[in-house]
Amino acid sequence: MQVKEAVEKASQYLPEIFESAQDKELRLEGVEKTDDGQFWKVTFSYSGDSHDAEGRVTLMGRMREYKTVKLRNDSGEFIGAQNGVLLAQL
Repeated sequence: MQVKEAVEKASQYLPEIFESAQDKELRLEGVEKTDDGQFWKVTFSYSGDSHDAEGRVTLMGRMREYKTVKLRNDSGEFIGAQNGVLLAQL
């Protein structure tokens, strides 16, 4: 799978997994293929709630939620997702 396809697939999975991402404008924050070439890790952010929680960062007074989605490179299969900042350890 190429990088654009990995980003597209990850953006489709995200709102299915995290209710807080539904109907949000996703911003791509980072994408990385693992050293062994088996997985893609794609990190997005979107406007978050006003209360503090894991995976949320306040920048210049604006709350952003960060989520990383991990996909299998050969099939695009969903492997996992988590709260966190850029390219979180998944």
